[in-house]
Amino acid sequence: MAYLFSEIFYLKHVKIYLAFGGVVNASLWFFSWLFYRQVKEDLIILHYNVDFGVDLIGSPEKIFMIPALGSFALVFNFFLLFVFAKRSDLRMISHLSLAAALLVNFFLSLSLGPLYIINFS
Repeated sequence: MAYLFSEIFYLKHVKIYLAFGGVVNASLWFFSWLFYRQVKEDLIILHYNVDFGVDLIGSPEKIFMIPALGSFALVFNFFLLFVFAKRSDLRMISHLSLAAALLVNFFLSLSLGPLYIINFS
């Protein structure tokens, strides 16, 4: 296990992806917490569709599903690298896997802004 860990972290871009992914995910948790602290009602709008309007209403605690999904994507794709650590194309697989996790976290952070605007304006 330690060999696989050192094999994965030997690649410089893995450290960079994980650092950026960790920062984006930590900001998701922080802004979700700020969002949760400002909620005064029992229900909030969790999803809004331009065509149909409000699609999903739920308790304020469910706002933490957004950063939880981002954390899951980051951790799952990182541990997926352990499965592919012995392959010769680990460099390409690590780029694809961790870039996908970073994009998931980035798009989740983009979804938090409109939710804030919809609920508090």
